[in-house]
Amino acid sequence: MALRSLLTLVRVLGALALGLVLYAWFHPASLARWTGQRPPASPPAAAAPATSAMPAGGTETFPAAQPYNPATGVVPASDGTPGLHTVTPSQAAVAHWIGARYGVAPDAIAPLVAEADVLTRSYRLSPNLIMAVMAIESNFHPYIQSEAGAQGLMQVMPKIHSKRYEKFGGKTAFLDPMVSLRVGAEILRDCIKLKDGSEAEGLRFYFGGGPASDTYIEKVRAEQGRLTAVARGRHIPTTD
Repeated sequence: MALRSLLTLVRVLGALALGLVLYAWFHPASLARWTGQRPPASPPAAAAPATSAMPAGGTETFPAAQPYNPATGVVPASDGTPGLHTVTPSQAAVAHWIGARYGVAPDAIAPLVAEADVLTRSYRLSPNLIMAVMAIESNFHPYIQSEAGAQGLMQVMPKIHSKRYEKFGGKTAFLDPMVSLRVGAEILRDCIKLKDGSEAEGLRFYFGGGPASDTYIEKVRAEQGRLTAVARGRHIPTTD
């Protein structure tokens, strides 16, 4: 009877020992806590490689083409309906250069650059001519007004060209920079047509003629050259 009890006790103790071994195998951290030992440290996870929007050269990079949506959505199409103009890397570069040169926000200028490129192709004008006219006329400040009453980015006379604003909502539409751009570009196109396709003479007519028109044309052409160089990836100083 005593031997049988002893054998039973040995079996129970063996089962407990085996259970403890198995538990220690599968739960080493818990066993370490019981024994007061510190569990072995796990190897540190590999750090994720650092990423940056600026490559080593320090030049900002952009996707090949992306819908322009800094705050308000896509750039509207030329006919006033919602569109999907995109800001390409060259247009983004031009917007940043204009921002630095004229003290305006690149995010506000970028959709105008994209729209000007669309209108340039549609009206068959030389690259960046519309942007150059805006630069000389208003320094890209959309709410500027001359002593003669010319207003907006392209310095259009709203009273004289009031009918051109009707399709954009009426005479107060000139306050919208995109509308100001479109109406001014349309007037510039018509001036060039009236001068048998000559951009120089069209610019003279757009300016209003007179002795100062030669200087005006030179300024527009010089700025057009700078903008085109920037669009092609060249480094152009933002100060003369």
